[in-house]
Amino acid sequence: MIMNKPKLGIIFLAKINHQKEEIREMREYYLQRFAQCEEADVLIPEDLILEEADAVKAVKDMEARGANAIVLVVGTWIYSSVAISAVNDIHVPFILYGLSDKIANGNFGASIQIKYVLTEMGKKFLYLYGEARDENNIDTMLRFARAAWVKEELRNKKIATIGGKCMMMYQTQVNEFDWKAVFGLDFPQYDSLQIFKEMEKISDEEAHKVEKEFLEKVDKVIWEADNGEKLESDAIFTQAKMYLAFLRMKELYHIDVFANKCMPEMSALPYGYGYAACLATCMLNEAGIMTACEADVPAGISMYILHLMTGGQKVFFADIGRKHKSGNGATFFNCGTAPISMADHSKGVELWPIAGNIADDALPNEYLCGKMKGASIKFELETGKKVTILRVGGNGDTLRMYLANATTIHRDVAPDEIFGQRWPGFGLEFEHDTKSFFDHTVGHHYSLVFGDWSRELKYLAEILGIGYVYDC
Repeated sequence: MIMNKPKLGIIFLAKINHQKEEIREMREYYLQRFAQCEEADVLIPEDLILEEADAVKAVKDMEARGANAIVLVVGTWIYSSVAISAVNDIHVPFILYGLSDKIANGNFGASIQIKYVLTEMGKKFLYLYGEARDENNIDTMLRFARAAWVKEELRNKKIATIGGKCMMMYQTQVNEFDWKAVFGLDFPQYDSLQIFKEMEKISDEEAHKVEKEFLEKVDKVIWEADNGEKLESDAIFTQAKMYLAFLRMKELYHIDVFANKCMPEMSALPYGYGYAACLATCMLNEAGIMTACEADVPAGISMYILHLMTGGQKVFFADIGRKHKSGNGATFFNCGTAPISMADHSKGVELWPIAGNIADDALPNEYLCGKMKGASIKFELETGKKVTILRVGGNGDTLRMYLANATTIHRDVAPDEIFGQRWPGFGLEFEHDTKSFFDHTVGHHYSLVFGDWSRELKYLAEILGIGYVYDC
């Protein structure tokens, strides 16, 4: 499902006194091919463009109509200036396409020399060539347009940190000057107290409704574990209130993405609440509101990019847990924030008491208060699924996307490992040895979506002018 379609403009360039049968046939084919296109809205002028001034005007018109990317098709020999002037002041990413299957007065050669000039000018663009009905090139155009749309969607969005910097995790913070310049994002910060105050405005009736709907998606609730740890009777109810409070914060402050610091502000009793925010975070991610744990801003942005790029897919936020003892596998898990709709429901979805004394890790000894309250979700991903995992990291010259493609497998967790047994997670098998993945990682939190989105993400990195590191 595509949430919003990008707009793709396609301009066909030719010379007035040259053979134009091939380029006219290509234009007619594109009109039919894109008439019912689900991936993008395609803008095509009424006729071929033959003059430089008309080419400049056509590009400006497409920009004014909201085109996210523009394709210039060189269909005959043309003067270089026709194409170069058209894109010299362009404000959106563009593709130069050389029609190459038939010689129409030197069309292919014209596109090659225009490519050279634009490269020398320092322009960033994608160059394609091929036949008029080359479906691979059409697929590339649509992927490129999708990436260009995501770049535009990121502009002026707000990723809000709730709480402060998380437990000396340097990699969860960014240089806001760099990231604002590249992505156009804003980085507001709010105290956890504001969430607690908004919770006071939520009625019990509203919260019980959300609690009921949430429990309908759960196969089993473990109210008491074998080791005696218990799940409080109000754990789901109070997290429903927190979820609704986050929704209020989103509307009050026009927030698009959250990076929430749960420990210790939410999870520890000395701060007045004492429940981990796992279920509220799960509910937010299930609702399509990307929410990362541990105030991890790059993770939140990575989740949001994947959510946009995939047309609204749910995203799984997880830690790198361990390298498998054999093969090219690794296990990932996190304490309960993943959306339930991603689960392999044939294996069930369970709620467990929060495991261990995690909240105390962030507190001085005099405030140690015992186990925090709340629930975590346990489920597995379906095995054999192709996935993409992403993390954006670095600052300045090192700013880059790091991503990998892999296949889901069973995770490697021993029966006595409480965290791994009670948390949602998955195993991944990489095509090559995991050493390459571990050598290139840019932090321990990764975001996962189903499918292969490596090409779209590559185009986005190129459009943004940042690094791109890819493992498979």
